[in-house]
Amino acid sequence: MTTPAGWYVDDKGATRWWDGSRWGEDSPVAAPSTEFPSVPEGTSTTTVWVWLIVLLPVLSAIATIGYLVQMQQGMFDMLAAVPLDDSSSLDVERFIAAELNAFLTPWYLVLTLSGWVIYGLSVWFAALDARQLTARGFDRPFPWVWTFLSSLVYVIGRHVVIRRRGGRTLAPLLVTIAIQVVVLLAASVWASVFVAQTFETVFWMVTTRQM
Repeated sequence: MTTPAGWYVDDKGATRWWDGSRWGEDSPVAAPSTEFPSVPEGTSTTTVWVWLIVLLPVLSAIATIGYLVQMQQGMFDMLAAVPLDDSSSLDVERFIAAELNAFLTPWYLVLTLSGWVIYGLSVWFAALDARQLTARGFDRPFPWVWTFLSSLVYVIGRHVVIRRRGGRTLAPLLVTIAIQVVVLLAASVWASVFVAQTFETVFWMVTTRQM
């Protein structure tokens, strides 16, 4: 029975082409590997750029706190200008002034400008971080353009890709998650306190005017 043509292992252990009657001289071309090369053990994955990306949102949080504090006081002033019964009319000028003071504050300008600056710096730092990782032997690190979507997306993607290349980089991811959790908890606490203080202010105003 004749063995059909195909690639087979010969008596010397080499893979060669069998045309059905004799061995060929060529050997199969190895398929290109789809795996990326690993970096040497101990290769540093920490860069100053990734830490700047991680910590930049803290500056934005500071500006947000300043804006919310000033906005809160302005909204209380707006409540004070609103009549709670039919015996008085709305103090329009005072209400408009309080409204402008609540939302168009210097902190609002700081918050807006800092947001754009932090966004731009995060993208720039991500590009520098990816370039430095490439120089250290990380083939095709996580694309820095994902930072346009969110710095959190870049930090998470960076962590996943570096792990696949054999590196270790857990600290930036943990700190990023910790900052996100703290900001979320702080926002929840502030919202609860603000609502409670608003009801307390309204109750005090009603009680005072009825006396």
